[in-house]
Formats: sequence, C-alpha cells, structure tokens
Amino acid sequence: MEYIFDIEKLEQVLSDFYNSTGIAVDLYNAYEEDIAHSSINSSYCKHIRTCAKCLEHCNQSDFIHMKEASLNRKICRYTCHAGLMEVIFPIIYDDVLIAYIQIGQFRDAECRYSSADKLPEIAERYGLSLELLRTLYEETPIVSEEKLNALCHIVDILVKSFWVDGLITYHRSMLSIKIERYVEEHLGKNIGLNEICNAFFLSKNAAYRLFHNEFHTTVNDFIIQKRLKRSQELLHSNPELNVTQISNLCGFPDYNYFIRLFKKQVGKTPLQYRKQSQGDLS
Repeated sequence: MEYIFDIEKLEQVLSDFYNSTGIAVDLYNAYEEDIAHSSINSSYCKHIRTCAKCLEHCNQSDFIHMKEASLNRKICRYTCHAGLMEVIFPIIYDDVLIAYIQIGQFRDAECRYSSADKLPEIAERYGLSLELLRTLYEETPIVSEEKLNALCHIVDILVKSFWVDGLITYHRSMLSIKIERYVEEHLGKNIGLNEICNAFFLSKNAAYRLFHNEFHTTVNDFIIQKRLKRSQELLHSNPELNVTQISNLCGFPDYNYFIRLFKKQVGKTPLQYRKQSQGDLS
C-alpha cells in the first residue's frame, strides 16, 4: 500500500470526534477498505445491520457514493439505503485520492436527505419489526444545516492534521502513486509504456527503473495484473455484464486471450470464478 496509516491514533481521533459531536465517522483507504472508525453506531444502524443482506446493501451504498465523491473531487451528501443522511469527504493530496472520510447515521433537520418513508420497505425487505424500526429511527441524531456545515469544517481541519501529525505518511514516491492511479483509470484503453512516458514526461529508461524499484515488475506485467484484478472485481460485483463485456472494459479486446490469461493467473475460467464468487455470497 502506498500510504501508511497510524490506525491506533486515527481511531482515537475519530472516537474523539464521535464523543464530541454524537456523529459516527469512518475512514476508508483509496481502495474503499474501512481502516478506522468511531467505536459506536446508532441503535437503528446496529439493529438493521444484524441482517447480513442489509449490511451488504449498506456497504454497496457507501461504495457507490465514494465513487461519486472520487469522480467529482468534492464532498458528496446523500441518502443511505436505510433512509438516513451520510456525507463522504474525499481526501486528496497533490491531485491524488488518498482516502475517504464518511460521517453519517443521522437525520437532517430539513429532511432533504433523511426520510422515514423507507421504513416499511426496509422492514419488509429484511424481515424486521416496523414498530421497532420507527422507535430506533426516531432516536437517531437530527443535524441542522448550520451544524452540518460546522461538522464539515471540523472534518476539513482533521484531515489537515493527519498530515501535520504524521497519522498518514507516504510509503512510496508520489510519482509512482500517480502512475498507478493513471493506469487504473485507463485500463479499458490502449495503454502501455509509451502512453505512461508521455503522460508523465519520462524517458523509457526512467520508467523501467521506476517500475523495477517501486513495483518490482515490468510495465507490461503491472498493467496485466491491474486488468486481471479489475476483471475479478467486475465478475464478482456486476452480474449484468457478460464475460465479453468485462474483457473489453478491462482492456482485453481479444476474448480468447483474456480467457487463457485469466485461467493461467487465477486457476479458473472467468465463468468458473464468477460462479464460485457468487456462491460465496449466498
């Protein structure tokens, strides 16, 4: 991983934020992995998350809005799948996305985002008591627009303190981080050594050295591994896409080559991998 997170100190800071504001907060890395969080969730969220399917939908909602915040490079306010308000803050340094902070599990006073109208649907979908859901929902904090703006300002100050206090530090060079993100964002296109050199004003020899020293592999193998990883993610999470579509989206226009390479690297065909992946979720 390109960044080092001081998890113990970060969790203390996030717990202090919760204890001071009553608002739950989580920190995710750039790969949408939860790495630090305040220790307490709302009773409403605790209750509905006892249902595995509901927890899966909670995570899906988070990831969708992280992507939105990443693409727009700005704060994303939204309604979670359970009818509460949440906010995602993308943490960006030198135009590189580093992590996300999420605050949530509250109702906004203006009801632009939060609504109890979803409760009957949630109760039916997850087999939960509607009466209990209503009681727990009413116990969630209510945040005014003025308070929300203050919370956002505090989060901005917290993020800056992460760098100053060394709670987030670099493990690799910023150039290698930018190149990795560039590759990940262009996997569906014709990308290789020449494109990377042109994008970052590198000579071929400089690029060879960087990939050898930072990634311990060649440019071509690095791109292939990224494409295969993306194909596995799509096979797992996008059942509406067929294998040919995934092959093209991941930069493998030759379908047969993709099948051979995938089976060589993963040990299964894409369809076998998808079947096993979906079986693990059921």
